[in-house]
Amino acid sequence: MKRLKYMSMMGLAALLLTTWSACSDDTDIPGGENPEETRAYTTVTIAVPNGVAETRAGTTADDSGTDTEAGMEDEYKVKTANLYLFPGGAGSSFGSATLKEIISINQFTQMTASTADAKTIVWTSKKTALTPGDYRIYIVVNGTVNGVDNSSKNSLTEADFLAKTTADATGVIAAVPEAGLVMASRSPNNDKTNTLPYIAQTITKDPEQTIAATVERMMGKITVTTGGTSVNSAATANKYTSFSTTVTAIGNITDITLKGYYVVNVRKEGYYFRHVDKESTATSPLTEANYGNSSTSLPYVVDPQTYSKTFAATPALAGSYADWYLQGSGAFGLSSFGSFGGTYTAMPGYSSSAAETKVAAYCYENTMLKDKQKNGYTTGIVFKAEIAPSKMMQKKAGSGGVEENSTFTSMSEIFYHSGIFYKDIAALKEAGVLLADGTTSSSASGAPADLKKNDVQCFKKGSADGKFVCYYPYWIKHISSDDVVEDVMEFGIVRNNVYKVTVTSIQGVGKDGVTEDIITDTETDDPTTVLLNVKLSIKPWTVRTNSAVLGR
Repeated sequence: MKRLKYMSMMGLAALLLTTWSACSDDTDIPGGENPEETRAYTTVTIAVPNGVAETRAGTTADDSGTDTEAGMEDEYKVKTANLYLFPGGAGSSFGSATLKEIISINQFTQMTASTADAKTIVWTSKKTALTPGDYRIYIVVNGTVNGVDNSSKNSLTEADFLAKTTADATGVIAAVPEAGLVMASRSPNNDKTNTLPYIAQTITKDPEQTIAATVERMMGKITVTTGGTSVNSAATANKYTSFSTTVTAIGNITDITLKGYYVVNVRKEGYYFRHVDKESTATSPLTEANYGNSSTSLPYVVDPQTYSKTFAATPALAGSYADWYLQGSGAFGLSSFGSFGGTYTAMPGYSSSAAETKVAAYCYENTMLKDKQKNGYTTGIVFKAEIAPSKMMQKKAGSGGVEENSTFTSMSEIFYHSGIFYKDIAALKEAGVLLADGTTSSSASGAPADLKKNDVQCFKKGSADGKFVCYYPYWIKHISSDDVVEDVMEFGIVRNNVYKVTVTSIQGVGKDGVTEDIITDTETDDPTTVLLNVKLSIKPWTVRTNSAVLGR
């Protein structure tokens, strides 16, 4: 009886202990821990920069001045956080240390208001149990590191952890996922530059501590804002009526209206933590200098494929494009505008007395070496437009020569040569364009190549009667430059930057859907003939404004 009574009392004590633990809702204790192990209880605070400019020394890989933009509510939400702890004490060299602990936290409270003047949004967790010790702590918000779980403890090295990339995206992300935008730690240095991807901290049992982390969004953001000659009504939004001097002198275009856009060369995957090339090569030993902020003469922010974009073989891009980018050979990958079967997103309009803005994409970093900034690699936007010609030339009936005509209703295509529209191939030949005898329409065998050789464009009929479709590629700039030759990091996408694109003017007709390819490996991103004036803005949910001039 005494033995039974003793066992009952032990059972009661165990029950009370279990009940107390279950009711202690301010502590997040990971499962599977040794209950006898001494634990330290810490609070984790997450600071999300929300339109605050950083002070930087010199020109940096993501320098963009002082323009900032506060994020939308969904863009700074912290729903979950995963802490990856590597030993940080003596004998735990950076890169070679192995993963010791993973802590998951799923409860955060917003501590600062989301008003326009809130430059940083701070979130705090409930108390969390950790094993005391010296650590380098990496934090991923609203996600987990791909392929890293409890089985990775004591085997996964820090170097391999930092080399991890996200799973391949399956489509362009134009809205914040339900789980929130993935963010990663980027710890500030004393000089206010955010340099390291980890928080170095000694965790002790007493007193209780706070792990304070600043994070940045893993993706960049591209937005498109309504433009036009006069953006003051729904009827005139995205309509352009003023063109280059040459086009205006001929006077054969009533207007050009942007109808939709499509984002091209969007990377499938990205690093979790910012990688910077400090004038090293892809095979150089890993050092802490490869993370955070670079102020060297080669301030590359690098993505997992930066060093692979070389054009070393022919066709180099065609063989790897679909592995790197969301648009493979079945979409915009090295194909013509005319063969593209995807859906363009309608342009933002004008409503409630203001020009609208749409998020075109949240996208992973995409960078190249200086001399590889070509439109086969650079993230860009293709705008689809409709041309409304006012007149064209047609072959005179009976006698030779050509004459003006302004009736377009019965035409399925129109031709453009040296600034003049032509009704058909017959009119072009009558005007002296040396097209082959077999070129009778754009669909004739060999016709696209023959038209291109003679600098003739062919525009197909759009949805509106009397209007014809053309296309304007625009390549996203990270750092503006007025030089003819591209500067370092001039083109590209860098995490936690907003690239705001507004087409301010169009110079003339764009690319056709018959003779011209959307992406050419070797074509530079700064064409000698500017088609589009774009106002571009950027930075930590900061702004890089791209203003575009469209036209040929």
